[in-house]
Amino acid sequence: MRLEKREISSRRSIDKFIMECSVVRLGMISRGEPYVVPLNFVYSEGIVYFHCSLEGRKIEAIRANPGVCLEFDAMHGVSVKEQTAYYTSVVAWGDAVFVSDISRVKQILHVICLKYLDCSPEITEDMAERTCVVSIRINRATGKEKKG
Repeated sequence: MRLEKREISSRRSIDKFIMECSVVRLGMISRGEPYVVPLNFVYSEGIVYFHCSLEGRKIEAIRANPGVCLEFDAMHGVSVKEQTAYYTSVVAWGDAVFVSDISRVKQILHVICLKYLDCSPEITEDMAERTCVVSIRINRATGKEKKG
C-alpha cells in the first residue's frame, strides 16, 4: 500500500467494517472481461453470503472461475477546506462456492431478510430450491481509510 498511514492492518477492524456495510461489489471474469455487480449480503465468521437467480451471467462466471474479488466502501464526508474525502474501503479475495444444502439455504435467506427487512417471512422449501446462495470465504483482505 502506497500510504501506510491509511492502511487498516487489523483483521478485526476489517471484519467490523464489512459487518456495517449494506452493499458489496462482486468482481469476476465473465466472457473474457471484468464484470462487477453490487449485491446485498450477510457476513459471518469470515464468510460473505449472497443470494441470486439460479441462472445468469453471475452464475456462469462463478462456474467458469470461482476466484472472485469483493469491494466494500463507505464515504464519511468531504472537506472543501482540506480538498479531501473521508472514507473506508476494503478489497477482499476468495473462492465462490454454491451452497447446496436446502436447510442451510433457508437459514441464510432468513438472515439476509433480517438484515434488510428487519423481519423474515417464512422461507419455504420451494423458495429455497428456486434461489441460489453463494458463499465466499475471505482468504485475504486489505483495507484503507482516511478519517477527518
